[in-house]
Amino acid sequence: MKLIDIVNKIDKSTQNEDEVNTESIGYELGLDNVPYADQDRIKCYWIGNWYCTDSYVGYRAYFIDNEPVAISTQLGRKCEENFHWFNLELATKVREYLMSLTLEKELNISICDVNEDIGDSYNIEFNAQILNSDRVKLNNEKVEILEKIKHTPYGTDTKIRIKLPDGKEKNVDVGDLRFGFHVTR
Repeated sequence: MKLIDIVNKIDKSTQNEDEVNTESIGYELGLDNVPYADQDRIKCYWIGNWYCTDSYVGYRAYFIDNEPVAISTQLGRKCEENFHWFNLELATKVREYLMSLTLEKELNISICDVNEDIGDSYNIEFNAQILNSDRVKLNNEKVEILEKIKHTPYGTDTKIRIKLPDGKEKNVDVGDLRFGFHVTR
């Protein structure tokens, strides 16, 4: 029997329908971020199947909007499902639909106010985190780091010996210092 005859005569009953894994199809079509989606345009029906350990595997036919687009084979439970597309245009149609699922999904992101004034510096917690001592301030005055004082073997030291603008040296907690952003002035 020809493949086209099989897909045209396939049993499309709910008993023969299989779950569509949109994430897996998306990955097959070069999309890494397609969610597993509850959708109704892509359908999948068994051409032939068998039981492998605790899962059904075999040959499936895929349709979008009731149009046949691909078949797949999965020979064992731990085997990958391999897709075979009927043509590039149909694969592209499925891909575009899957991209729309990704775009329709509500983004769960944090939005910042780009006009918010966040100052000109940041804090760190441990003296081992210091990468650059060129832009260090204490009480809004530029200071020089002379030594990272170590008192633990775990990299959780917090004391720093600094030189103040008047030339005096002082031990401070790294949390009292501010580090300037890496921006040009």
